[in-house]
Amino acid sequence: YWIADAYTTSNRYPYSQPLQLDGGRINYIRNSVKAVVDAFNGTVTLYVADKEDPIIKTYEKMFPGSFSNLSQMPKDLASHIRYPEDIFTLQTYIYTIYHMDDPQIFYNKEDQWEIPSIPVQWETATETAPLMTPRHMIMKLPAEKNEEFILMLPFTPRGKDNLSAWMVARNDGANYGKLMIYRFPKQKLIF
Repeated sequence: YWIADAYTTSNRYPYSQPLQLDGGRINYIRNSVKAVVDAFNGTVTLYVADKEDPIIKTYEKMFPGSFSNLSQMPKDLASHIRYPEDIFTLQTYIYTIYHMDDPQIFYNKEDQWEIPSIPVQWETATETAPLMTPRHMIMKLPAEKNEEFILMLPFTPRGKDNLSAWMVARNDGANYGKLMIYRFPKQKLIF
């Protein structure tokens, strides 16, 4: 079986930050469906992963019987569901600005973060270093008892090399889809 993430998107969601992607401009995206493809016969089963998404609710009404509830997915397949890197990348990008909760700091962008670039040796000085991409890893999160499979990306203060924070998307069991942010103290430099 192959498990593919399917998304619902819009460019008309009110009061939302627009992003320019390869497929156009969007300001709303959800990972509403997990599509399971049987590699032997090609049948596709669509499981609704986000019951609160208004777009997928509409599709369910338009195409009754086409979607199954995620709880109906066989347990051995459900254990392989992973938080989508695409959405996590967008969420971390937006969070570099919207983590500021003080209006004055937000307005002045005094505490803006960025996703670090990967230090590489370039042949010409005109090339820019690529941004770090989310990494899958197994680790024990602070205050947790066991290791788990996570998706992680660090943040640095804008224009600096020290860590500000890192964001984690959890993938295991009941914690699937929970995002956590770990902030580092501003008084201490952690490279």
